[in-house]
Amino acid sequence: MITIGMLAFLVTLGVPLLRTWLQSAHQREAAGLLSEALGRAKSLALRNRQASADQTLPAAAVCFAGGKLAVVASKPQGATCDAKAEWARPVPADASIVLTLTNIPFQCVAYNTHGVALVTTVSNLSCSQAALDVNVASGEAFNVPLP
Repeated sequence: MITIGMLAFLVTLGVPLLRTWLQSAHQREAAGLLSEALGRAKSLALRNRQASADQTLPAAAVCFAGGKLAVVASKPQGATCDAKAEWARPVPADASIVLTLTNIPFQCVAYNTHGVALVTTVSNLSCSQAALDVNVASGEAFNVPLP
């Protein structure tokens, strides 16, 4: 009986710790994916495959829709999140990405050919220049600055 009681106590203690550990792992995974997507988009924009000279137009963008991060390159008709993605990864379902100062849900970051983030719209998604926070449950936000 003592062994069963101790085992029950350890399980009761272990479940919340396991849940916290899993949430932390999902938050780190989402932040890593976001950092990778931002870096890939900036690199893609700097390559300037379209040979665009207009710095007001996006050359590449990171779109976040349907729980998936996607890096898309601009086409001659402009950037669109509906285009074939150069890179795409799902974000853990319990992670959310928001703008740091306003807590508005993240939709898009677009870069021009100089690697500067633009405030613009891509495929009806609002692109911003703000740093981003990755949240999971009620834990502390993990900040991801724009490269």
